[in-house]
Amino acid sequence: MEHRPAIIITDWEIPDVTGIELCGEVRRDRNYYTYVILLTSNTEKDQIVEGLAAGADDYLTKPFHPGELLARVAVGRRIAELHQEIQAKNRLLEEMALSDPLTGLPNRRAVEHWAARELKGAARHRFPFWVVMADLDRFKSINDTYGHAAGDIVLKRFAELLKINTRASNICARLGGEEFVLALTHIDQHGAQTAVERIRLQFEDERFTFAEREVRATASFGIAGFQGNKAPEFQQLVQDADAALYVAKSSGRNRIEFAS
Repeated sequence: MEHRPAIIITDWEIPDVTGIELCGEVRRDRNYYTYVILLTSNTEKDQIVEGLAAGADDYLTKPFHPGELLARVAVGRRIAELHQEIQAKNRLLEEMALSDPLTGLPNRRAVEHWAARELKGAARHRFPFWVVMADLDRFKSINDTYGHAAGDIVLKRFAELLKINTRASNICARLGGEEFVLALTHIDQHGAQTAVERIRLQFEDERFTFAEREVRATASFGIAGFQGNKAPEFQQLVQDADAALYVAKSSGRNRIEFAS
C-alpha cells in the first residue's frame, strides 16, 4: 500500500494471509490500480474462479514455465500503464471541470465547493468571512473596439492580479464573462477593504496597448461579510455582494461598496 506497485505476483498460500485475502486488500484502494498475478498449485476451476473473483487479474498453475511468467508480466505492465494513463487523464478532466480555461482560475463550481466547507469553519470558530464580487467596467467597449482577443488579455491580467493578491487560505474565481469572485477570511472589514483596494489600484494602473493605442481598464467591487455562529448560504453572500457591486457601478464605477 505504501509503494503501490504496478504489478504484484503472489502465491495462493503465504504466511499470515492468503493470496485471496491479499487481492481483496489491494482492491480496496480505489484510487490506484495494481495488476495481480496469482500463483497456485491448485488446478480446480472453482478455486481459480474464486481467485479471479477476489480481484486477481491473471493466474498461473505451478509448476510453470519461467518464460510464461515473464510473458504474463509483460501483459500486466501494458495493462497497468494503460490504467495509469487513464487515471492521469481523469485527474486532468477533474481539474478542467473545476477551472476556468481562459484564466486558469477556479470556476463557480470550485468556489462553491470550497465556500461550503469554509463557511462551516467560519461559523464554528467565529472568524470573519467576506465575499467580494468584482466586475470589469465598460468591458464590452473593449471587446467591441479592439476585439475579443484584446478582451481576453485584459481578463487574464485581472485574473493574475487577483491570484497574486489572494492568500493560499483564500480563493478567487472567475464566474463567467467579466465577473469574478474573491473570498477572504480571518480579517476584519478594514482589512478586507485594504486588500480589495490594493487590487483595484493595481488594475487601475495597468496599461494595455491595442491597435497602437494605450488602453486603461478599471473594475468595481461589492463586498458582503459574515461573522457569527450561524453561517448563511454562500449564494446569499454572493447576492448581497452583487447588490453592493450594483451600487458601486451606479455610483461611478472603479470603486468599492459594502453591502448594507
